[in-house]
Amino acid sequence: MRWINLFFIPFSLLLLSCDLTEAELDNCQDIANYDIELPGIGFCPESSSGSVNDNIEISISVLDISDTGGAHIQIKYTPSMIKIVSAEAGNFFLRSQKPIFIYEDDGQGILDIYVFFMSSEKTNSGTGQIANIIVKLLQPGSSEITITTESELLDPKDIEVPIKGFGKGIINAK
Repeated sequence: MRWINLFFIPFSLLLLSCDLTEAELDNCQDIANYDIELPGIGFCPESSSGSVNDNIEISISVLDISDTGGAHIQIKYTPSMIKIVSAEAGNFFLRSQKPIFIYEDDGQGILDIYVFFMSSEKTNSGTGQIANIIVKLLQPGSSEITITTESELLDPKDIEVPIKGFGKGIINAK
């Protein structure tokens, strides 16, 4: 009987002290985290939150693409809810040289991003972050950001690479 107590009590304490949690799946490289048809362009994270006057970062990722040498990504947003602070190239086109990266915000709700290879490698395939944008939350509420169908991916010969999915994101401000 004594050996049961010696075994049962420590085992019970060990079992009760374990805390099982669910893993948070938020890896931008994991295609399963996106809710769009492939190949596509999406936001990571698809939902972001913050307080009014906060700056938050949103990544734009290309998903399961092939032989792409450049991109024009057009994003539609609500200018009364968010303001584009800055944008920079992601790591998808980063190789021996930095890519050409230009962005233009019209202040009226359209952000255009242009990024192209500038190295001996002419194309890239797969999934990766093409750009990171910083937005400022202007007022409380929820707003949608979308990648428009004006967006395009190009191969080195300036021929369009098919895109089936165009992502949407939600930004919540408290």
